[in-house]
Amino acid sequence: MSSNTARDYVESYVGESDDYLKTEQPRYDSNKPMAQPHTEALEADPQPEPVKASDHYKLHLRTQNPIPSTEKNDTPATTTATTKTSTAEKKEPVAVEWAVRDFKEQRNEIHETSLTICADLHEALFTCFKDGSWWDKAKMCEEQKQTFWKCYNTQKRFLKDVNYKGPVTSPEEDRRILQEAYKLRDKLDAKEE
Repeated sequence: MSSNTARDYVESYVGESDDYLKTEQPRYDSNKPMAQPHTEALEADPQPEPVKASDHYKLHLRTQNPIPSTEKNDTPATTTATTKTSTAEKKEPVAVEWAVRDFKEQRNEIHETSLTICADLHEALFTCFKDGSWWDKAKMCEEQKQTFWKCYNTQKRFLKDVNYKGPVTSPEEDRRILQEAYKLRDKLDAKEE
């Protein structure tokens, strides 16, 4: 057997690492008392003074204008006017939030209605992808896709322009708009034939 085999090398390496661990491993004797850590330096450091509660609450005071006001009209009437405007400012974000919510709901309604009006074309597009010929699939069902998206975008643009399901429209007006949207779809179908 030769002395230069891979196995011999691995065994010698393992033996060397075992020797290293034996020499470098810390020893703990439970009978010896533990040395006390040196705490003199910690005790010499001055302790910071505790923060007074009144100072803590000053952190949350209102910010004051560092530039003094040149107006001498700081009467209680002007202060009440400022508090009324500040409460009006507090109410405004709620109105903005409602406007954003109304806009999102209207956008979702327009999307759903456009899909409903063009549902047969949407179904034809999915059927093409699922059961179409290999040539249609290779062309990504381009003809059906163009037809559907033309219908969908036209309906979406029309419904948006007439403010369908807007915050100020009535249900009767929305029904009338929906009938007009179906008539528009019929016109588009007649134009393609």
